[in-house]
Amino acid sequence: MDIRYFYQTLIAKEMPILVDRDPVNTYLREQGYQTILFDDYDFTRKQAVFAIISDYHYHDRLIELSQTSESTVVHLLAVRYDPSLKAIAYSFEQLLSGNLEQALGLRAKAYDKIAEAEEALYLSDLRGSKLKCYLSESLEVLNTTDELNSGWFYSIAEFWESSLVNIKGNKSSFSVEGTFFFDGIIYACANPVVRDGNREALTYLLNRVASSEEKYVEFEDNAITRLVIDGRDETSILLNMNYELERNLTLTEIGFGCNTALVKNIDWQVNSLMNQGMYGMHLGIGMAQKCPYIDFISQTIKLVED
Repeated sequence: MDIRYFYQTLIAKEMPILVDRDPVNTYLREQGYQTILFDDYDFTRKQAVFAIISDYHYHDRLIELSQTSESTVVHLLAVRYDPSLKAIAYSFEQLLSGNLEQALGLRAKAYDKIAEAEEALYLSDLRGSKLKCYLSESLEVLNTTDELNSGWFYSIAEFWESSLVNIKGNKSSFSVEGTFFFDGIIYACANPVVRDGNREALTYLLNRVASSEEKYVEFEDNAITRLVIDGRDETSILLNMNYELERNLTLTEIGFGCNTALVKNIDWQVNSLMNQGMYGMHLGIGMAQKCPYIDFISQTIKLVED
């Protein structure tokens, strides 16, 4: 199935939506969407569904089912970000208001430009950002296709961005040097231990960034050396979040968002996965398993023009 067909079917309220909580179920049903409670769904059915997951119990069950499911699932793992109904409603509205056809075109252009780069990408903006992104011979990419394979699970974010990741190890795909001015952040926690252990620091950082004017991060040898917000060094916030349990403060993702509709509608006070797709660039640290994944997102650095 082509992701475009999936998306149009979702917009037309013809795509089943899998949910794990009554408030989300009620919210969607009141708008005319077809919903199925997680416990009532048969994953041996060979069909496509959209899933909104807001509880860690069902998050873990979904991950387990990804190994055996015959259903094709495109999911929004809201529980990793903000599982509140308000945040889920924001994410769902941003999803429906985007131009997927345009985003897929920008995504393809971005992947082509990355493939054409010989050794590095050189990126800058008028705010003072200046980055050199060294590329390895073998790149780990998130997803370059528009097709949904039967029985596979996909994050909805995959279709609104082009992305390089360092999964195998630090610098396995890329390494970054330079200064990066950004507009907002999102963060993800793959389990309650990570969320509960870092809740206060993450809430502070999200609100501090959203209410500030100027913020930037500095990178050396693919790692954050300084985080500055409105002239104040806030690096200690990151250093106090046990990043030594995974990769320290090294970058694990370079992404280029392709959702132009977000430019005028984004709310940086909402910790939403959809904000990652903002037309621009994002740089991520962490793996979310032992410490938070944090994306620093810029609207002013663009790899390709629309």
